[in-house]
Amino acid sequence: MGLNVTCLELMTLARASGADFSRVATIGRQGLHIAHDQLARFFAARGRADLAERMSSVEWDGYCEPLLKFAFGAREVVSIDASSYERASIVHDMNKPLADGEQFTAVLDFGTLEHVLNVATSFDNVAKLCARGGFILHVLPGNNFSGHGFYQFSPELFFQIYAEARGYAGTRVFAAPSGRPDMWYEVRSPKEVGARVDITSRDQLHLLVLTQKVGEARPLAEEPVQQSDYSALWEKEGERKAPAQRRQGALEAFIKAASTQLRHRRKVSRRDIERPRADITPRRVAELTARFEAAGA
Repeated sequence: MGLNVTCLELMTLARASGADFSRVATIGRQGLHIAHDQLARFFAARGRADLAERMSSVEWDGYCEPLLKFAFGAREVVSIDASSYERASIVHDMNKPLADGEQFTAVLDFGTLEHVLNVATSFDNVAKLCARGGFILHVLPGNNFSGHGFYQFSPELFFQIYAEARGYAGTRVFAAPSGRPDMWYEVRSPKEVGARVDITSRDQLHLLVLTQKVGEARPLAEEPVQQSDYSALWEKEGERKAPAQRRQGALEAFIKAASTQLRHRRKVSRRDIERPRADITPRRVAELTARFEAAGA
């Protein structure tokens, strides 16, 4: 887990969206996975030659705290981890509920929650850490990370957890293929689309999530969210009829199986992240993160 260029770009978009990074909580102690010359080029390309020139004056320690203070104006950065191995500020297992305590203007999860078994509790903890008006950012595995952690996540999870009805606003979810660092693919909410937004990809794909907490929702552990398409079906009146059954001959069954396989391959191809589709919009990262505003701007 750590802060790489993609995380820095998401934080830049969050800042442009009004995020305040004055008091930050990181879920896991976040390493800094960006070379200093790469950071200098990043700031210079976004109209902040002053930050690029001051890079050499910063005392870097391999973790993200100096960058958050230097470039984002953070006055306080607290890290939360299950172990003291990386000298986190707070040693706490995110599988267990956090006690009420200090809240933060920004909560950053850059590759931690996929390693936490109790999903509902871990997301409740993130919500508890975020102050009202604060922002929550996630960079978590989507496709082709099986074995990396316990989970790979779906965009629908974030649209349901961070729904307006649950006290959140401006939720945006992007799919970011590793092979296309210049492009993010903004996913529309399945509830808005009225259908599942299935995504396939040929390489590893992260989900980038940005949302603002504007209210207080009941904990997920007490009131779990449901998939939007199921909820829509359950709200319809009447009882679903069982499908009619009929006997099939061997030849008919063989042809049907072959046809099903072909349709499945075509469906997978149509759902590729880079194919033109109505439920996903390609976004150029350079346009989303064109300028790096001064802290407090």
